[in-house]
Amino acid sequence: MLRIGSSVEYGMRLMVRLAAEPEGGTLSAERLSVLENVPRDYVDQLLHRLRRAGLVESRRGAQGGYKLSAPPKDIALGRVVKAVDEGVFEAVCGRYAEGEQQCTHTGACGIRPVWEKLGVLVEDYLDRVSLAALLEPETGVSARITYLFGDTAGRGAAR
Repeated sequence: MLRIGSSVEYGMRLMVRLAAEPEGGTLSAERLSVLENVPRDYVDQLLHRLRRAGLVESRRGAQGGYKLSAPPKDIALGRVVKAVDEGVFEAVCGRYAEGEQQCTHTGACGIRPVWEKLGVLVEDYLDRVSLAALLEPETGVSARITYLFGDTAGRGAAR
């Protein structure tokens, strides 16, 4: 269902830390591990996924390390999530589409459109927020999110 696993949380924290570096600045995997309190082996795995997705670049040598492959304003959170995990929203119906637990409601299910739309909304939300937006203090990020998506508090249920 809707979950934010450790790979998404840690991957996002690594990306925000790299985004805060001055342009062209790099951080080693060891330094990222210390700064973000993430086990080094996990940092290596996440950086490998992020590099494979084209979100970070690595440089060898004394001044080497990792840096973003694009400006923070050009990297959407959705890309980070997809790089380090399959996504935040697990396709519920997909779990029952194959194997012994086949869904008996295929074709006549009123729940499926709700889950599918929720997945689209979550992905759209993450695709509209950039790493640059997360570099502000928390109150600034909150204000930016409200600006982008409106104040969703108090909305009534669908009827």
